[in-house]
Amino acid sequence: MPLIFFYQNYKISDTNILKKSLSQCLTQYYPFAGRFQSPSADHIACNDEGVKFLEASIDSPLDYFLLKKEQDKTLDQLIPNGLDNHNMMEIQLNHFTCGGAALTVSVSHKIADGVTTLNLCNHWAALTRGESPVNPSFVFLPKSNFNIPDYQVMGTCKVEYANRIFKFPNSKLNELKKTIDAMGGITPVNPTRVESLTSLLFKCAVGAATTKSGCLHPSNLFQAVNLRNKDSKGFTKLTAGNLSVMVFVEKMDSGQIELDQVITSLRKEIVEQRDVKELSEVLEKSVLVFMNGCPNYTFTSLCRLPYNQVDFGWGKPDRVMLRVVHPGSYFILMDTACGDGIEVTVQLEEDEMAIFENDKELLAYVQDI
Repeated sequence: MPLIFFYQNYKISDTNILKKSLSQCLTQYYPFAGRFQSPSADHIACNDEGVKFLEASIDSPLDYFLLKKEQDKTLDQLIPNGLDNHNMMEIQLNHFTCGGAALTVSVSHKIADGVTTLNLCNHWAALTRGESPVNPSFVFLPKSNFNIPDYQVMGTCKVEYANRIFKFPNSKLNELKKTIDAMGGITPVNPTRVESLTSLLFKCAVGAATTKSGCLHPSNLFQAVNLRNKDSKGFTKLTAGNLSVMVFVEKMDSGQIELDQVITSLRKEIVEQRDVKELSEVLEKSVLVFMNGCPNYTFTSLCRLPYNQVDFGWGKPDRVMLRVVHPGSYFILMDTACGDGIEVTVQLEEDEMAIFENDKELLAYVQDI
């Protein structure tokens, strides 16, 4: 999924500065300049073929994108056409005629999770500012004979999706946390902001699907978890790679979803994923759950990952957006630029979104962007 950084104070007239610092960055993040030799390849050919760097001129004013409350096709002009099955990374620098720029970094999720992508961007930004960043370390896990079932990832899809952006201020999130705590009786759940919001979004999304279909459907909740915080292999925040795994709560009855129970179930699954040696089993189980015929809702939290502080010498970005480019029901949580809440990008089927965005329980915690 491409990351778009918007800068009002962009001032570099010579993009060779960015290209030179990117080249320096890739000497440390060398797998990103390599290629997969085939779509099914299980390793990267580190052949220094490089990264595609595109430039574009945008007629729309920068403010048009800074104030957007949804992700629509107008965003697609800001991102590369899409990584093929061989490239690891692409860059697109967009110049707005009224001033400012949007820098899009598109990295293959096969080799990088949110932490690695952030570290790479910060490394590149530091080099652009003339500083000397700390170099990453790489993890080379032993090969395993994964017994992953064959399945087709959705490519072209006839279902029409809608994409909206919701802002939840910290004051409202604190109210939500108190509400959920009260559900636990004598044993309060003491949820985090992300846990509270995830449970609310899941309940409302499943409710929208139930209202649309007129019947109850068990549903699966997938949550991306950073293994750096869970494993015992000594990984650090600068360990590069895709060190995240999807934990899941499967077949939750849409007629009996309680916010505190969603949180308790997720915590149980997360605690069980403490060691990387279990990764093959987790991957196999997650694919089987994904294929079990129930609706899937995928959550990714980038909160506490300071994307809003990536500074190439133009100051902090005025906004950061993660563009959802795949079909499916997705929820991307990010801290707001000023740190006063959480901004959530939600993608649902169009008719379900029409119900979801008018859910009174959801709107009780939403603030206009």
